[in-house]
Amino acid sequence: MAEQDSMVEISTDRVRIDHAYCYDVIANSYWGGGRTRGEFDKSVEMSVPVGAYCDGKQVGFARAVSDLIAIAYVADVFVDPDYRRRGIAAKMIDALHAHPDLARVKRWLLATHDMQPLYRQHGYEDLDDLMMMRVDEGAKARKPLR
Repeated sequence: MAEQDSMVEISTDRVRIDHAYCYDVIANSYWGGGRTRGEFDKSVEMSVPVGAYCDGKQVGFARAVSDLIAIAYVADVFVDPDYRRRGIAAKMIDALHAHPDLARVKRWLLATHDMQPLYRQHGYEDLDDLMMMRVDEGAKARKPLR
């Protein structure tokens, strides 16, 4: 497994996001159907995205919508079926939690129908059958953005 993991690159460089690929996956998902390509592009522009890459090919995506201070909402997390079970989603979540622009965020929210075990490993707790929240008690102790 370690050998496979070494081939995965996680990047928060928004320029690298393959919008066409990500839109195709999300538009065909249970949670993202009905969005237009323009809406998807705007959602990426207005959030902090992260991509996963193997041999230069994008194989995963996630983003956080945030005010950069009080709250962040994790959205559109996916990993290509051929690359699942390698810890890629976990690495993307870690990258969002570690992103310097999100360092002061105390409350992290997300909605999922089926991935609760993954998010629980990252400190999220169930609010109900769909919503989860993670409270980062150390956020206030980190250096302010300004």
